[in-house]
Amino acid sequence: MPQLNPEFFASQLFWLAITFIFLFIFLWRVSLPRINSVQTKRENKIKEDIKKAKQLQAEAEDIQEQINKQLNQAKSDSAELIKSAFIKLQDESSKKLEELDKNLSTKIDATYEEIEKNKSESMSQIYEQINDITKLMISKISNIQVNDEEIKMAVEKIRQKVIN
Repeated sequence: MPQLNPEFFASQLFWLAITFIFLFIFLWRVSLPRINSVQTKRENKIKEDIKKAKQLQAEAEDIQEQINKQLNQAKSDSAELIKSAFIKLQDESSKKLEELDKNLSTKIDATYEEIEKNKSESMSQIYEQINDITKLMISKISNIQVNDEEIKMAVEKIRQKVIN
């Protein structure tokens, strides 16, 4: 093998040095700057993306906070609406109950007056019948003639005794 022959070592070392220097200069001047620029672009892109993500996260938190505020406001508004509707219904029901109570009271008073009127009419009819029956009984039992005033006074005395 000619590579292992010591007389070719010098020429092989020469070409090795030239190839190494060429590759070193090519990598140093061409490839590494491109790799470095790509790496820098990637780092900048990642930093920008992280910065945008943080901004979007902050905006999302602000939006979430606004949503929570609006939701709490809506809850308090609806609770206030329900409360006012409940109070309004209570007021209306109490007014209607008062009206109903007044109507019933009026009807009860009217019925009471009618009962008293009927009672007094019935009592006067009963007294008249008692007077007629007493007059008829006295005339049938005895021959004594009693006038209506005397019978009325006697019945009234007895009625006073019964009432007291």
